[in-house]
Amino acid sequence: MRPIAFIVRNNSPYLLAREVLWRTRKLWNQKRFRSQVREAGDGFRLRRPAYYRPDVSLCSPRASEVIVNIADTICAGQFPFLGYGTPTLGFPPRWNVDFVSGMDWPLVPAEKISIVRHDGSDVKVPWELSRLQHLPILGKAHLLTGRELYRTAAKDLVADWIEQNPVGVGVNWTGPMEAALRAMSICFLVNLLGPARVKERDWFRKVEASLREHLLYVESHIEFSHLYRGNHYLANIVGLLCLSVFLEGPGMEARRASYASRIQHEMLLQVYEDGGNCEASTGYHVLVAQLFTSALLLMRCEGISPDSSFLKRLRAMYQWMATLADSDGKLPQVGDCDDARVELLFDDLDQMGRLPVKQRNSLKIAGLLGLGRALLEDASAGNDDVLWYGIGAKPSATESPTHLRPSSIKVLAQSGVGVARKDNAEVLFFALPNGIGGKGSHTHNDKLSIVLRVGGEELLCDSGTFCYTRNAEARNRFRGTAAHNVVMVDGREQNTVSTQGNALFCLGQEAEVTPIEGWEQEGTFRLTSGHFGYRDIGITHSRSLRLCGQDLYIDDRLEGTGTHCFQHFLHLPPAWKIQPLRYCGAEISFQVSGPRPVSISIRGPVQLNASLEELPLSTCYGASFPGTRISVAGDGPFPLFLHTRVTWDS
Repeated sequence: MRPIAFIVRNNSPYLLAREVLWRTRKLWNQKRFRSQVREAGDGFRLRRPAYYRPDVSLCSPRASEVIVNIADTICAGQFPFLGYGTPTLGFPPRWNVDFVSGMDWPLVPAEKISIVRHDGSDVKVPWELSRLQHLPILGKAHLLTGRELYRTAAKDLVADWIEQNPVGVGVNWTGPMEAALRAMSICFLVNLLGPARVKERDWFRKVEASLREHLLYVESHIEFSHLYRGNHYLANIVGLLCLSVFLEGPGMEARRASYASRIQHEMLLQVYEDGGNCEASTGYHVLVAQLFTSALLLMRCEGISPDSSFLKRLRAMYQWMATLADSDGKLPQVGDCDDARVELLFDDLDQMGRLPVKQRNSLKIAGLLGLGRALLEDASAGNDDVLWYGIGAKPSATESPTHLRPSSIKVLAQSGVGVARKDNAEVLFFALPNGIGGKGSHTHNDKLSIVLRVGGEELLCDSGTFCYTRNAEARNRFRGTAAHNVVMVDGREQNTVSTQGNALFCLGQEAEVTPIEGWEQEGTFRLTSGHFGYRDIGITHSRSLRLCGQDLYIDDRLEGTGTHCFQHFLHLPPAWKIQPLRYCGAEISFQVSGPRPVSISIRGPVQLNASLEELPLSTCYGASFPGTRISVAGDGPFPLFLHTRVTWDS
């Protein structure tokens, strides 16, 4: 929740008045929620839309094996997560427990529950489990094999969840987004298991009643705001579209039209013309792209034709991801990433089944990129090509491997991203504006940070996210300035990082950025930008990148007056080992061994001192592994210039 002072300071009186009226109405809706559930009775009935039209012949033997293996794991009471491994939770599991800390939440009215407790617990764990995204896996395994085991297991999980989580009671009813995503998982399972068998009618009636409750709960608690909204509200209305598609009853047809219209409206608000999502995060870009894709499939199965502007911008979202992805379909970690999904992707299941946690990457999305191409770009592909939501889609990640891609430079100006590729190297430059129009809930202090890939391997990387509420200190450390490949002045954060109370999703708005400019000049690719995060001490920082041959040059200009100290940070993943060659003086140099030899030198007009430190990096939520940070520090009179050169063997 944003602090009241922030809200008042950053919005007009007219907008604030509208927000007060809306929040008053929302409170009234919440108070009427239980009476609405009673009044609805059994007025809504399940229907069978063709969201999936499964053709098992489209599923490759490898994909089938992955799905069935994960389904077997679930039936054994083990529930796979990207960052938390495959804990044994029992069958059925305890739904209100953070199995990492062992702490649970009481079964009391949801409005009385504190979800952020600063006691080492993380509400995302029970929430993630209760999104029930293991259900479609069991449904698909049943279709692929015909084994009743998977059908029975899926029904038992749903029945137990409903029994153990009465509507409006417990931690799993504290968030409309959670209810919306959970409802979608149940709907997808119903689609995969239907039609109902005679002996299953009681189960389907129980599910029908639960979906009615989910619909009315999300509608009465919807996370709309006139001041700011992002993926939570989008998840609400996509979930409501899904529920209105899977339920029949009074007013349901009007709901379908209304939610389809709202979703298309949010596309224009939450996604820039260049395809970037407004939350300044690659992880949330993936979630939002998946939400809009699910909405498109739901609209199509109902015969609703979305506006051309919606399709154009969704296509741009996929092109944005393809531009940033490496040859394996991995995006760089930029901003928050908590592994959120609408439905688990094939890449997720594949990693869960065969890789140790420390080798997993929640931003490996080759299958999702293939889905986007089949759905939006390949005119010859019918809907059946995307029935399995990425599992039946073409598996290739991007246009071609990194070392075969043509040299190019591309600037996604609204998103604040520049990408230059030359020979076997890629540099990604980030000057993202704070997310959601400056609200910054999932933004990191990463202005002017870079990611460098050489031969398809990340050499300079982002630190990732690791956690939210479990450890406030770690949360702030991973989103802080020193966790990125940037220059810090006087030990200050680029944007104010709040350490008070529940403000783990608040960030200041000091570090306004200048638009990235990019151009080619005589075979050299150049990218430049600046930010004003140190303006209150009279300092501005601009950075220029030059990619040419086997070299990347990073030129940092710190404008201002007076004497200041600075630190220049570079982060390297564990595949690279660093040996210092010159440790102090006006020039610092390092030799780096790993997938190929690399040298790094940093020079400036003052005495420099360097240190190497092991620090955690994260590529999926809840897990970390050791990396290395190069820190080069100095102090002197400003203006001041730093010159960095990274050179690698071809």
